[in-house]
Amino acid sequence: MKEKVGLAPGTAIYTGTHDVTYPEITVIKYTLDEVSTKSFRDFESVKNDLSLRDETTPIWLHVEPISDQNAISQLCEFFHIHPLVVEDILSVKHRPVAEEYEEYLFVVLKYVQYTQEGLIFSQISLVQMDNLTISFADDSPQNFEVIKKRLEKKDSRMRKEGNEYLFFALIDYLVDQYFIALETIGEEIEALEDEILYTPTKQSIQKVHNLKRTLMELKKSVWPTRELINTILQSENINEKYYIYYKDTYDHIINIIDIIEGYRDSASSFLDIYLSTLSNRMNEIMKTLSIISTIFIPLSFLTGYFGMNFKHETILDSQTAFDWSNIVMIIIPLLLLGYFRMRKWF
Repeated sequence: MKEKVGLAPGTAIYTGTHDVTYPEITVIKYTLDEVSTKSFRDFESVKNDLSLRDETTPIWLHVEPISDQNAISQLCEFFHIHPLVVEDILSVKHRPVAEEYEEYLFVVLKYVQYTQEGLIFSQISLVQMDNLTISFADDSPQNFEVIKKRLEKKDSRMRKEGNEYLFFALIDYLVDQYFIALETIGEEIEALEDEILYTPTKQSIQKVHNLKRTLMELKKSVWPTRELINTILQSENINEKYYIYYKDTYDHIINIIDIIEGYRDSASSFLDIYLSTLSNRMNEIMKTLSIISTIFIPLSFLTGYFGMNFKHETILDSQTAFDWSNIVMIIIPLLLLGYFRMRKWF
């Protein structure tokens, strides 16, 4: 964000890491009877295509990537999108938020992925106008192929309902990605629990700390999404008949937060499990060493006694005494082992 320090509000600066590339603008027009999809790499072609549209025909514009700040600014200016909104679209570290303007509703969401490298967040910005939905993606989930397939399905609800339902479907799809990430994290937690219980290592503690950090990052992203849905529910740009769908998405978010909290509690308990496991292993080792020491105490006494520097005319010269001493030193450990076993000390 240091690139924006000292600049005026509304300055369009891309804060991501992708190379500057002119966006691919996908224009999807759909009715009950057909779906038309076109992709453009220049703004003039997009304007010409949109100028031919019927104002009542729902349109979805998907713009990706957003690394070319001049192209994004030009596109937003054409649709009379406020410069502050353009700034938020290009600020890829922006927290999830919903803002209501007179002519449109603006939403920032995060597309989450959980890989071996950890959490990966990509920003998705949505602008909802009358019969027009615009999505700006720094890195979208396969260009929303799942949503496009639903849109192409004949007699689908998305075709019947129009843009407002499409707007909801995009939000709901991005929220559901958290469940996929949490499912992978849950499997990792189960594996880590088994590792700590049976084969704990120093690396296990590092994994626990990494897991707790991951869950904290996930919660920081999900928490404002709950407020985002509340803002949409209070918006005049959304028809009341869609409130029930957003309330369902709100329930999903609450469920996600509950799962995260449960996983955090599990991760916090892993440290106690780790210390308890190490303590039990140490106790087993000490018990084994104590048994060995106890067995050799009487043997050490016998060898020490008969190893003293004196000579008596009876026992030390007797072959029989020598044989019996060996027998006794064999019997004593066996008796002690039998006694320990009877007491269930091992």
